[in-house]
Amino acid sequence: MQPEALLKDPVFQLNLLLWMAKKQPSEGYCVWPLFSDLEFEIIFIEHPYTFPEETRQAIASSGLDIGMSPEPDLILWREGDNRALYFEAKANSFGAVSTNARQARGHLVASGPAFSEVFVPQSSCLLCYVIPNEKRGQMSDCLATLTDELENNGFEPGPFSCHGLSLEGRGITYTWDSAFKLHTGTAQNQIVIVNDVSEVTDPSPLILLFSDEDCGNLEDRDRYRRVVIERVRACLLCDLHSLSVGKTYETTPEMILIRTTDGLFEYWGRKNQKGLQRLVQESIFKRIFDHWQGKQTGVSLDGYRLSITWNMIAEKKSFLDWLEDHRRTNFAAARLPVDATPDLFDGSR
Repeated sequence: MQPEALLKDPVFQLNLLLWMAKKQPSEGYCVWPLFSDLEFEIIFIEHPYTFPEETRQAIASSGLDIGMSPEPDLILWREGDNRALYFEAKANSFGAVSTNARQARGHLVASGPAFSEVFVPQSSCLLCYVIPNEKRGQMSDCLATLTDELENNGFEPGPFSCHGLSLEGRGITYTWDSAFKLHTGTAQNQIVIVNDVSEVTDPSPLILLFSDEDCGNLEDRDRYRRVVIERVRACLLCDLHSLSVGKTYETTPEMILIRTTDGLFEYWGRKNQKGLQRLVQESIFKRIFDHWQGKQTGVSLDGYRLSITWNMIAEKKSFLDWLEDHRRTNFAAARLPVDATPDLFDGSR
């Protein structure tokens, strides 16, 4: 994917924000941890937001087209002053009469006083729209128009900020406005968050989480699914190389995804969690079990729990040789039917 296209890709946008919120070493960082440096921490990723009942009633009776089920891409919190950042990333700006305006109205209301009711003890929240940098002015004008509309109808929308992603030279620059500076206390206006970007740069190492719904086409979707599969394969190989003969290894989709996402999987909305759990279960665990059924008695799949026990060194060598060979394992990246797996994943760890 071309670097310019990456800046509009919702999966890449989300994962940039996640890396910016993760603690990282000052040298050798993947993405500059701007939000972590400002002492903000992740509390929710693509998690549905439920309005307080009084706000829901006001929306229902207002006559305005306001989204009743906002789902911010990311919510961060700073413990020192109980301030929050509420992120929504978009490929482009839009106008106040577009279909996206309904969702934006919901985000504006959600980030106002209602936010403090839902997310105690956060005292104040800033809605941050992240878009390609050249569209920041248009996005700000749209949100200002929607804010006036909501206020004129008796609502209290939250303050907003518009952030821009741009490719400058060989780096990705993140730019923000005075509202973000005031809310967070930073004196800067922009920062280079990724260095050494080119047309051959592979974004795969930066992809920690993704959902099929965020992918605009099948090629992108299957590429990101392959990233997840290969990361899980690498984790399994690392674990199993150290497994002694006679010992038992057990894991579940949830357990292994927590590890392969540096723990971010636990902050993700349940609907999206289930999508990746199903991918691991059907494309990897079930494939492993189906291949070794009748060949090694120590390989079993009990519902969502994969267990592996080797009785002799030859079994271990044979299994690992197979798992290391991409052509032989043939873990499928194509999307599975929605009903391919029973809903096993509530409390599955």
